[in-house]
Parts: sequence; structure tokens; C-alpha cells
Amino acid sequence: MPDDEKPNQYCFQLGQLSVDSAEEGKKKRTFSGVAYSGEPITDHWYWDRIIFDLDSMEVKGRIPALLEHSPRQRAGAINTHSIDHQTGLTVSGDLMSNEFGTQVAQDSDDGFPWQMSVRIEPSAIEEIQAGASVSVNGKIHQGPITVFRGGRIREVSFCALGADDNTNAVAASHTPKTNFNQEDTDVTELEQAKAEQAKAEQERDAAQTELKQFKTDKREEDIKSLETVLNKQFSAEEKTSYTNMDDSSFAFMSQQMKQFAGGQPTPAPPQNNTVPPQFAHLFSHQATGGQGTGQQGGEEKHQFTAGAQAFAAQNKGA
Repeated sequence: MPDDEKPNQYCFQLGQLSVDSAEEGKKKRTFSGVAYSGEPITDHWYWDRIIFDLDSMEVKGRIPALLEHSPRQRAGAINTHSIDHQTGLTVSGDLMSNEFGTQVAQDSDDGFPWQMSVRIEPSAIEEIQAGASVSVNGKIHQGPITVFRGGRIREVSFCALGADDNTNAVAASHTPKTNFNQEDTDVTELEQAKAEQAKAEQERDAAQTELKQFKTDKREEDIKSLETVLNKQFSAEEKTSYTNMDDSSFAFMSQQMKQFAGGQPTPAPPQNNTVPPQFAHLFSHQATGGQGTGQQGGEEKHQFTAGAQAFAAQNKGA
């Protein structure tokens, strides 16, 4: 189909409209119909196979009812609608008393089968590839299929011709686009940008949560490993303290405790690391027992504090 003959890709022929008979004393003629059944639309010239997510569909306020999608041919308006998985999207409204509304009513009285077409624009488009599946409108659908999420119905139209001779109630519309103003385009692009931003933020938050959980699990494993090496069961308070340490402080503390328990000389603390206060005594005394300082063999010996002695005794007896 030549590009200049192609219709708007967001217009879809979706069934028949029923125009109610004139009633005495009733000024306006009314109409109703199933705007969308909830089933896949097949053989669309642009989307091929597509389905609209009823759960996220937007129908706000009174929706214009036009003739052949032309804003210059205003025929009426949608007043009420309902949405559910069983009946789909049903609508009802009033015809205007102008020439276009009157034309729709008179042609319907003469037996003309008006078709309903809607212009629906999504906030997000999901492409399901062959071999994959998706749940939409209470059913599982196999790919390839395109899913419109957050579809907003801009207008409905009375159309004379359907897409082709397909008897499917949801045959695609070949009604040309007559007016798609810049304001509508800007709104659609803004909604799509918001949806993409929200999706990116969700993916970022999920990644941060996963990383945080990974670090938590890793720290728990390291604390258990340290307990095994030291043959010691840490108290809940100690575990909390070790869990809240930053990575460099925990690594430094863990290294010193392992070396101390193994009877190896304790190296001086790194220049750029701050030793946690509770381990400062490890670097101010040598493992000689006793407290304070004293003379032995003419040489001055540095001695452990009581806390260091108790820790050494506990590990020695273990």
C-alpha cells in the first residue's frame, strides 16, 4: 500500500455500532456498541497482530464520536463505558442534531451497517517474540504479538468501510488519518517517556536491592568463617558490630584476629586505615602476659592488658 494511502496506525476497526430508534419526546438519538472485545486484532496493515490491555486502558471524560475520524465531522459523543474481561470495552452515547449526526441516524434507519473504529494510543508498547507468551485480558497469548499498555482512547468514529472482507469482528481499519495534531503527538511522546523512565527506575532499584542483599549475605558468610577459624561463637552484639563495619575495616579487623589467634606477630596497622577502638589494644602490647611494663633480664618488656590476656587464654584452651 502506498504511504499516502496508509491510514493512521493507531486506528482500528472493532465492530458494529447500533443506533437506537427514534423515540417520541426524546430529542437525541443514542447509539451503543462493543468498542473492543479484548481479543487479538489480526491482519492489521501496520501492527500485524495486536492486543490492547484492558486493565490499563484509559477512557477519560466524554469521548468524541466523529465521522470517518475527521474532527470537522462531529457526530456525537461517548457518555458512558464499561470494561471487563468478559464483554471487553462497551460504550454508549448521543448523536448530535447537526448534519453529521443526522446523517448517521438516517443511514442507520435505512439499514446501513455503520462500523465502529477507535483511535487508541498506548503509553507503552510491548513486543512479544515468537516462542514467548504473555497474559493479557485474562488469557495467555502466544507470540509474535504486540501489546498496547495504558492505551488511551482519543476518539471513536462511524466508518462506512472495514479493512477487508475478513468476517472477524475485529478486522483492521483502513480509515485514513485526517488530523493528528502536534498536541496529541507531544502528549503521546511524553507518556511514553514517563513509562520508559519509570521502567528504568524500577530496574535500577531492583539492581541496588540485589547488590545490597549480596553484600549482606557475603558479610554473614565471612563472620561465620571467622568464628570457625577462631573457634569462637560471637555474641549478637559482636555480630551486629561486625555487620555494620565498612568493608575495609572488617577486612583489617578479621586479618588481625586471625593472626593473633594463630600466635603470629601482629603487623603494624596500615597508614591509611583507622583501627576500630575495640581492637586498638592489639597494636599497643606484645604477647608477653601480665599488665603494664616491667624489667626482665635488663630489658624492658611490654605486657598485655587483662582483656588481651583473657582472649589469649580462651583461644589457647580451645
